Amino acid sequence: MKQERTSSNKYTDFSQLPLTLTPMDIKEILGISRSNAYALCNSKDFPAIRIGKLIRISKEEFIEWVRKVKYVSLEV
Repeated sequence: MKQERTSSNKYTDFSQLPLTLTPMDIKEILGISRSNAYALCNSKDFPAIRIGKLIRISKEEFIEWVRKVKYVSLEV
């Protein structure tokens, strides 16, 4: 019996996103692993903001990044 993967994504539209996102929000939105979410947040072309040890991503900059990006290569 084949088990189907179900998505538990709580966001279905950009308008539902909070003003700032966390790496775990990015993980959920993009459907990627935790390690890939952190690797993405640490990549030079991703619009992450660092406040001490915290990583936050502006909703507006994330939406703009999603609309412009064609391919992302992550070195984990």
